[in-house]
Amino acid sequence: MDFNQTFPRPDEHLAIADAAKSPRRAIRSSRITRRQVRRWGIALLLLVGLWLGISALVVLKLTRRPHARFEEPAPSAPWGKLEEHRLRTRDAQDIGAWYVEGRDDAPSILILHGNKGSRRNSLKYAEFLAPMGYTLLMPSLRCHGDSSGDFHDIGYGARQDVLAAVDFLEKRRPGRPILILGTSLGAATALFASEELGHRVSGYILESPYRDLKTAVWHRTETYLPSPIHQIAYAGLRLVGLFMLPHLDEISPIRAIDGIPADVPVLILAGDADPLARPEEAQALFDRVRSHGRLVMLPASTHDVSLLQLNRDRYGQEVRDFCRGMGSIQN
Repeated sequence: MDFNQTFPRPDEHLAIADAAKSPRRAIRSSRITRRQVRRWGIALLLLVGLWLGISALVVLKLTRRPHARFEEPAPSAPWGKLEEHRLRTRDAQDIGAWYVEGRDDAPSILILHGNKGSRRNSLKYAEFLAPMGYTLLMPSLRCHGDSSGDFHDIGYGARQDVLAAVDFLEKRRPGRPILILGTSLGAATALFASEELGHRVSGYILESPYRDLKTAVWHRTETYLPSPIHQIAYAGLRLVGLFMLPHLDEISPIRAIDGIPADVPVLILAGDADPLARPEEAQALFDRVRSHGRLVMLPASTHDVSLLQLNRDRYGQEVRDFCRGMGSIQN
């Protein structure tokens, strides 16, 4: 008789016992895996919720006025007398503005400030333009300065402010040419109004315009956040923006610029190293108005300082040359 066949070895007893326990271990292991999956799923949902929540808060902040309304009394200036005016828009917004009367034979220029600014930011342009005899109108766009408005859609709604300003100039100086000089947000706002304005405006000077809101947001997240955080932030802002900005696709200067009539001249001034309104954006806009436009790249590596301040001589020469055929101008 084979002893090993009749009586299993101790190690075989262990193998049999392990075999009996293995289904239990598999079940237990399966239960642990499912528990882990649930935990990871809950964690993922929390992260997505946090991502969307932060994105919503950022969009909410960006679409509200950047500061509370504040008084803007007209300052005294050696180059002209500033009159205070209130403009009423078609959608019942109350817009504060300063007006400077120029020579009777010179055009009027509507000066539009950038984001988070007010008409006080337009004074540096007024100081440059008023001595040349132009009549100037400087409004504070809605959601800025002492103007009304709480929902800030990056210039799209403010097109109504531009229409009200042109109405004012036409009544104050009937028959005189009107030019618009807009910086960044102001440039976009002018373009959003251009189709409705048609030939009521004789020329556009667009400083540091952005291509469209999606591109503007991408460049800002890329500039201020490291990779890959900026891609994640952009995706969140883009997703939330679909619900919080009803006209998201229409906040696009590159589409709006097609509203300028083909016989109305356009001057586009851009910084050659501006990180927020980049040269390729200005180039794309210029390509849409190439037949009646001019693109000038000026040395500038920041978006926070105006091109007039950084390149006063060249800027001044370009603006003078642009305006020379539209009315009297002093050299």
